[in-house]
Amino acid sequence: MSEEHLPNIPIFLSEAQNLEEKALSTKFRQINEAEMERIRLCNDTTSSFSTVTANSKTSMKFNRYSDIIPFDRNRVKLHTKRNENKTDYINASYIEAPQKIRKYIATQGPLEKTIEDFWCMIWEQRSHVIVMLSKEHEKGKIKCSKYWPETNSMPFFYPESGLKVEIESEELEPNFSSLIRTFRLELNSQGGGEMINSQGDGSSPPQSGDNIEVRKVTQLYFVGWPDHGVPDSPDIILNLIKKTNQFQQQYQQESGNDVEIGPAVIHCSAGCGRTGTFCTIDACLAMLPQFPSDDSTDLIEYLVNFFREQRRTMVQTLGQFQYCYLAVLSKLVMNK
Repeated sequence: MSEEHLPNIPIFLSEAQNLEEKALSTKFRQINEAEMERIRLCNDTTSSFSTVTANSKTSMKFNRYSDIIPFDRNRVKLHTKRNENKTDYINASYIEAPQKIRKYIATQGPLEKTIEDFWCMIWEQRSHVIVMLSKEHEKGKIKCSKYWPETNSMPFFYPESGLKVEIESEELEPNFSSLIRTFRLELNSQGGGEMINSQGDGSSPPQSGDNIEVRKVTQLYFVGWPDHGVPDSPDIILNLIKKTNQFQQQYQQESGNDVEIGPAVIHCSAGCGRTGTFCTIDACLAMLPQFPSDDSTDLIEYLVNFFREQRRTMVQTLGQFQYCYLAVLSKLVMNK
């Protein structure tokens, strides 16, 4: 479709259509260079980019990758008593788009030893939507431990935290190649019982009573995004983003105006490349309606820098950077 038939296309997207790969490569290189400067400040506790907590001996064993770790200033802190992790540390970051138009929690795919931590974070942050962008295994390597119980299997129960995780439904959403799982989370403030592991061993958790609080959580498990790569079509990720926002709105409506639900939890394996690409596309689309038509700022470049100041390596590869432009432009074209 010719440009004259696409009114209201922002300048930065119009230019991106005509940019050589070298031009986008230069922008991405500058983003990486800025990140290298921030990394040099990682041991400076007075810096906004300190990662002293994540690099400590007590925290390092809970990181899937040693180089993708949260900054001290915006890391998620845990408060619930748990079996394995005796600190408040989890490899997760609060992420905000400009003007707080979008909020997320970006995190790594849980390790076996951090599954309970992950569910405690979901509960404490009042998050109801999880977006999983990696497979459990890719190229013969474990990318994310299976942190949910199988359908028709015993639920997970964690006696110290008092959390029980049970799957209620699982369905394939063919339009965007994802599985949608609905979980029932219960918090028993009294705790008790033996822990049920991922194989379903152990005794049954305590029965529901007056001290039980129940919440629903939806997981969107997208399997069509290769590590360090991009999906085959921008339509797939656009549909996934649409569905994510629909679930967020649904849960907020169910909670009422008096209780604000928590951010969607977005994760891949490290919680940066695919996670950052998802957040960049979603935030860009949310900001565009208020974006001045005569503003030449490259909003995607700006957002990637903005998010990288909150978590390392958000949008990890040049291909993912280019895909952000393609997806946003495709959405605008589809709406015309």
